[in-house]
Amino acid sequence: MWRIIYNLLAHISLPFFVFFSIFKKKLRKNFHEKLLTTTKSNPVKDAIWIHAASIGEAAIAETLIRFMEEQKKLNFQYLLTTNTYYTKELLLKRAGKNVHVFFLPLDLPYIIRHFIDGSTFRALVLVETEIWPNLIWTVRENNIPIIIINGRISDKTFPNYKKFSFFLKHVLSEINTIITQSEEHKRRFIAIGADPERTITTGNIKYYREIPISDLSIKENVLTFGSIKERELDAVFYVIKKLKHDMPDIKIFIAPRELHLSSEIEDELKKDYKTVRYSTIKKEKSPFILNDIDIIVVDTVGDLLEIYRKSKIAFVGGSLAPYGGQNILEPLFFETPVLFGPYMENFKEIADLIIEKKAGIMVRDKEDLFMNIKHLLDNPNKAIEIGKKGKEIIEMHKSYMEKTVDIIMDIVKRRKE
Repeated sequence: MWRIIYNLLAHISLPFFVFFSIFKKKLRKNFHEKLLTTTKSNPVKDAIWIHAASIGEAAIAETLIRFMEEQKKLNFQYLLTTNTYYTKELLLKRAGKNVHVFFLPLDLPYIIRHFIDGSTFRALVLVETEIWPNLIWTVRENNIPIIIINGRISDKTFPNYKKFSFFLKHVLSEINTIITQSEEHKRRFIAIGADPERTITTGNIKYYREIPISDLSIKENVLTFGSIKERELDAVFYVIKKLKHDMPDIKIFIAPRELHLSSEIEDELKKDYKTVRYSTIKKEKSPFILNDIDIIVVDTVGDLLEIYRKSKIAFVGGSLAPYGGQNILEPLFFETPVLFGPYMENFKEIADLIIEKKAGIMVRDKEDLFMNIKHLLDNPNKAIEIGKKGKEIIEMHKSYMEKTVDIIMDIVKRRKE
């Protein structure tokens, strides 16, 4: 009955969707493919189908595929679907030879059947919260197991989902396993109709990354200010000047988030210190150029990880002024203590975890930043202790990914038997 009601409402809504697609450029770009797309002309066999709604979910999907291929040595075909034009274009640029990228078809049963016609799938993996009823029902009719990974239901959407739990339980009952980010998200899925026996928590895989790590023991007399934003520059200049006054031998790398700020940074700091651009160092290809240098302005892309590796301490910007924060995990890969400001709204979960585990330090302002950097430089054993706790967080996130992949593979294996 619920399928009939849902499909009746979906078909009533379709003319309105078509109308808006004519006038909305973003919808118009992909409407034709959403309506008529199919894998029949280029079928995939025994693929793992991963649906990632937009950029954030696509990043998780890409990381999952890399982990399965590089860490688990699993050789599968993958079919990636997404909802947005920009995400599809990005995935097409980065997709490997085993990855096929499409728009997710409209959530109508005959359109979904047309899409999968000619292809076979080991499983459908839905990233985070993509509950499309006809997609789920149609895929299960084809005896394809369905798994939600990194499942989450936000504070904002939870009340609305709960209102429709009487309907959602008929959809969620078709999902083999729901893997959630946390116990709280597990409780929310169960509250909207998920089977408690098939809902489990592994941890949040959003922040997992695999970075090649060289010798962690190599720490130089280096301090790094990474991903600095424009409204933080005055505070960072203040801290640099105080540090150089107290510790003239320390070398400081400063990497702006936007490269156009490199000139402004260089002009300000070269008034008092021997300053060079990192692009010059790379061009010269000689480490001796650094011998008499005080400040290095990182005006290149892709070098910050290597700089974090050799740094005694790293401050990650976008957090000392109201920008919402940035990824503060990267220094932790190298056991480099990380400091960050109070504006971490976009990365609140990971910031809270780092503070809870004492794997980094949140500073209030420029004076607090200076005092904490100075304290760690004066107490190297404390810095080493913080760095080791940071690495534990990285290992913890790796274990989340391990558990998630193991569950996926167990379900895939059971289907093949």
